[in-house]
Amino acid sequence: MYTAVYARVSTGMQAIEGTSLDGQVELCMKKAREHNVALSAIKVYKEEGFSGEDMDRPAMNRLRQDIGAGLISQVVITHPDRLSRDLTDKLFICRELESRNVELLFVDTEYKNTPEGQLFFNLISVIAQYELSLIKKRTIRGRLKAVEKDKRIMPMRVPPYGYDYAESRLVINETEAQFVRLIYQWYVCDHMTMREIGNQLTEMGAEPKRAETKSWSASSIQKILRSEIYIGRYYYNRRSTRKLKGERTKNGAPKKTYTIRDEKEWILVEVPAIIDERLFRLAQEQRGKNTKNAGHVKHEYLLKSLLRCGHCGRRWEATTYSGRLNKLTGTRESYTCYRCPNRNPKRFGHHIERCSGRSIRAEVLDDYVWSLVMKVISDPQAYAERLTCSKESLMNELLLESESIGRLLQAKDKEAGKIKLMFRKAFIDAEEMEQEFRSLQAEKNALQEREQACLERLSQLRNESVSVIEDTTIERIIRELRTEEKRHIIQSLVHEFLISREGAEIRVTAIGFLDELITGLREERETGAES
Repeated sequence: MYTAVYARVSTGMQAIEGTSLDGQVELCMKKAREHNVALSAIKVYKEEGFSGEDMDRPAMNRLRQDIGAGLISQVVITHPDRLSRDLTDKLFICRELESRNVELLFVDTEYKNTPEGQLFFNLISVIAQYELSLIKKRTIRGRLKAVEKDKRIMPMRVPPYGYDYAESRLVINETEAQFVRLIYQWYVCDHMTMREIGNQLTEMGAEPKRAETKSWSASSIQKILRSEIYIGRYYYNRRSTRKLKGERTKNGAPKKTYTIRDEKEWILVEVPAIIDERLFRLAQEQRGKNTKNAGHVKHEYLLKSLLRCGHCGRRWEATTYSGRLNKLTGTRESYTCYRCPNRNPKRFGHHIERCSGRSIRAEVLDDYVWSLVMKVISDPQAYAERLTCSKESLMNELLLESESIGRLLQAKDKEAGKIKLMFRKAFIDAEEMEQEFRSLQAEKNALQEREQACLERLSQLRNESVSVIEDTTIERIIRELRTEEKRHIIQSLVHEFLISREGAEIRVTAIGFLDELITGLREERETGAES
């Protein structure tokens, strides 16, 4: 078995220089030799540039894995705050070590597993957590003072497009600044769309700073068009950041949430301007007009949000295209259609793949789908009978699923009894039992949620009554239906439609009751024709 030496530094400069990290390792090695540990039995874990407020650290994770595998008998650390500056995390680690019979040794202080020793250890941990809060406050206060008094720009991961970061200042990157000016000119003077601007930038060889794919998106262009930094105004302290403990992004970085502070707390730092204020103001006016026009819904779409692409899986969108100029009226007529958003993706450039699905005129698809609905509701009595059969089939499926979940919950209760028995026979310790119970409870909660959802849907179906409308009134009711009322009928029959194209043919597949009702109607007609 090994004696582990764990060392940690939190700042990047300390990690790069290595002095503090190597110093910790040297002190810990000396402590290990005092306990007659051979050099070959020492395993070093170095944590470079990771904060003590987060438990999820690479070297710490490796150490805990080795402890769990029974490879470590002792852990040597310079000070308790190297483990963690959070009291709860620190106590959790110590309990984990105790459960594995791993001895904990500190260079700067003595740790004894007695009530007095634990009290002293907890006091040190509380002080370390308090010190961390003070360090954060002083750091933030120092940064704000440096920004407000000296007008310095704090280090940033990536400077804004059009600028470089040098000596605590933002300086203009002339190559990128030329493209910023062109973006404003294309948008304000030439009235180009985001797609046209993105394609033009790609053709000219311009690349965004942050994008891994090196392709422009609508959001990155819009950010340039609305940022006041391009007229010389950089605001510091606009956002408040909070880490979400234990959560990570897809890239493995700590997950954060952001909120915008009150404008009184913002600190203005003047930077070199790339465009003049008049051009910036015109761009904002243009953005306002575009937003207003985008929000003005002139058309009602019967199938909006109910269509999904059968080629790429994206949900289709409803939009309007401008048609040809009417020579008689002098106005440009528009027409509505449905299309896959991947047909015109919001990332620009020739290397971006587009969906092969073609757009469809809205009135054509609306009429076709509504004709399908009319087939199943035009005969009220037959429609009610088929709907009742489908309803009963669904209720039977829900009952079977509910019974299956009930059996799984009973099995989980038996499993809990086995865990208790294993603890009584000393096959697992108290911590392992708690961990097993937490995992078991999470599984039970998920099953109970599924069971509740089944029971609620069953109750809803039992209370729903299938009403039959008289033949003499159905035609009048259908003629008077508004678009929203027609949507309500379609949504009660269909979850969604899958749209795909095979050559010149367009396939429309209904997912839900409508497909079953049409199939039943078709079978009834075939049976009638045979007889």
